[in-house]
Amino acid sequence: MLQQAQLPSPALASSAELINGAKANGNAPAGKDPLWEKAKEFESVFLNEMLQNMFTGLDEGGTFGTEEGSDAWKSMLINEYANTMSQSGGIGIAASVHSQLLQLQETAV
Repeated sequence: MLQQAQLPSPALASSAELINGAKANGNAPAGKDPLWEKAKEFESVFLNEMLQNMFTGLDEGGTFGTEEGSDAWKSMLINEYANTMSQSGGIGIAASVHSQLLQLQETAV
């Protein structure tokens, strides 16, 4: 039987320090960091889901129109909103996810 993976219990001070460090560096670690790119991608997906739910109760018409394809247009526009928000600093999820991924990577070695 396989052992269940144990996630590390990160110290709040170290996570906060990592988040503050990422914010101080313009929300991007130095160089090409694949973990940072995945964290930004995760934040973008989260924002996309959040914005999709925000736009669900709006009346039809307006910016999106009521014609065929308006749902696709609405979906693409919301996706671009999420990507733009994530790339321009986001809401802090990427920094937190990045620090957690780093901690998991360090304990896995």
